[in-house]
Amino acid sequence: MLRMSKLLTAGSIIFSLGFAACSPPEVPTPLELAGGDVLTSHADMMAFFNHLQEVTGAFSMETIGTSVQGRPIVSLRFSGPGEPADGEKLKVLVFAQQHGNEPSGKEAAMALARDIAMGDFDEFLEAVDFYLVPQVNPDGSEMEQRRNADDFDLNRDHLPLYTPEVQAIQSLYSSLLPHVSLDVHEYGFAGSSWVEAGLHKNFGHQIGALSNPNSPESLRRFAWDRVMPQLAVDLVPKDVELNRYLLTDGPDARVRYSTTALNDGRNGPAVYHTLSFLIEGENGITVESNIRERARKQLETIKAFLSFFAENADEVKAMVDHEREALANNDLPPQVALVMDYVPDPARPSVEYGVTVIETGQTETRVVEDFHPLVEATLWVDRPMGYVVPGGLTGVTAVLERHGIQFERVEAPRSATLEAYRIEGVEPTIKEDKDFLAVDVSVTREEGTIQAGDLVVWCDQMASTLIVTMLEPQSQWGLAPLPEFVSMLEPGTEFPIRRIVSVSDQ
Repeated sequence: MLRMSKLLTAGSIIFSLGFAACSPPEVPTPLELAGGDVLTSHADMMAFFNHLQEVTGAFSMETIGTSVQGRPIVSLRFSGPGEPADGEKLKVLVFAQQHGNEPSGKEAAMALARDIAMGDFDEFLEAVDFYLVPQVNPDGSEMEQRRNADDFDLNRDHLPLYTPEVQAIQSLYSSLLPHVSLDVHEYGFAGSSWVEAGLHKNFGHQIGALSNPNSPESLRRFAWDRVMPQLAVDLVPKDVELNRYLLTDGPDARVRYSTTALNDGRNGPAVYHTLSFLIEGENGITVESNIRERARKQLETIKAFLSFFAENADEVKAMVDHEREALANNDLPPQVALVMDYVPDPARPSVEYGVTVIETGQTETRVVEDFHPLVEATLWVDRPMGYVVPGGLTGVTAVLERHGIQFERVEAPRSATLEAYRIEGVEPTIKEDKDFLAVDVSVTREEGTIQAGDLVVWCDQMASTLIVTMLEPQSQWGLAPLPEFVSMLEPGTEFPIRRIVSVSDQ
């Protein structure tokens, strides 16, 4: 794979970006300076941002973390003149390239930063405080692989937060609590099952939104009914076909919308009632092939996204702030959905998508009857007062700490009404076309004692839904099914984490 570092040194990039004092500077991106479809290295990206900042002074740049191999992960902040007081503007966070072999978002982020900094696309800053993380996975990018240098898929780490890269994003997110977020990806169009059928996907540019049923319906409806249709219309003149993000394992498999998992960069923020989205652009046959056009479509889509939220900033901010107030006041639904999957909708029995016939290169539209667009939750649990986590469960404690979830360590025994789970059985099955552990439990309630040294995690905090999802043994997206914690699901044993129904001294 060709990279800009093989074609241009950081110094030559800066020299190329020089400008006459009497005329506005021109600041081409490394991709624009290149002679063909090549990718920008991390070093050249950083040289570009440093020079752009020096030339324009239009943004601040902060290192929010470092990758496994020590590369800085940076966040750029753009805000309009006057720097209004905190809380007055809509906060929008965009981050790209969680997957190292999906580089078009990073290339688009550089062009976007340049365009905003040069004043070509800065109108939205009057209404929006904008944060941009152009590259989350620099090591994976340099190694031309999806995962990070420790072989973790970063977009499956937003629950345990094992990786320094996702920890950096989570730390930034927690400090900002953005009203709107966008995670920029690419999808592979030439999967093995498609190629065997003589086809490539031709799904266009795709967008998904928060889909977990525990997220507020008002935000889900706004995303589906207002944002997505408007963006699709706005992008037609830009020659970008925007569709709702579809997932299928092959041309003969069922079709559904994207996952409800809380461990990704879209539904993860939704537990804090962020209006969160992802973009899936079409990848190339190779990582760098057609990168210019791929980056162009990403750039136009992100610009349309930002323009929509600038135009509707007051409405969106009021809506998200209202839902956040419910979080702060613990005014939440009494139950939390733990197990869910996509099911058919009688009103929409089929879906259309495009394919390209490999032999002829012709595009076709296919109608698929096996369409499952609705999320159905099949297991709910009452939201408890809190949970008791034994002090010896250091792995669980570490995850709570990484999320900034508040807990207290009990110094003296406390009487409480507690519920305990007994694991009656665990059966491997399938949900959302992925492996899933169906856990059967029995529940006992008794007057018991919270022992000194135990941790108490109260549910009356902003992370309430995340806490319940994380700590319940039957939870599809909880900690228990993960390899580090699956031993807690041993049949015939008591699940070590107990639910608090009430405490005698509170």
